[in-house]
Amino acid sequence: MLLIAATLLLAVSAMHSIVGEIRLLRPLLRLDRLPVILGSPEMTRTTIRVAWHLTSLIWLGMAALLVRLQQTPMDFAACFLWVMTAIFTASGLVALVASHGRHLSWVFFLPVAALCARFASGL
Repeated sequence: MLLIAATLLLAVSAMHSIVGEIRLLRPLLRLDRLPVILGSPEMTRTTIRVAWHLTSLIWLGMAALLVRLQQTPMDFAACFLWVMTAIFTASGLVALVASHGRHLSWVFFLPVAALCARFASGL
């Protein structure tokens, strides 16, 4: 179950970085009227790009934790999984409601939450 959840996170992370870079970041960062962050428009662009891709990196880290947990369960496994369940349930619901279903991350986050909850219930 957790390997499926990790695979879903890998997929959404890749799509977030690749599709987000092409369809959102590049057009957005070409705008001349971006606010100045840390002293320059270039810093604004860098901050936005790094924050965007850092989100994807965090999801990859979570996927790695899920793979490791599937292979060797640890004492804190149930607590860890319930926290993951809460994080991905909240992320999925926010994405679903705020975007009226148009931002498809909820399609990945809600199954990840369900799979984590299912696995935690069996511990």
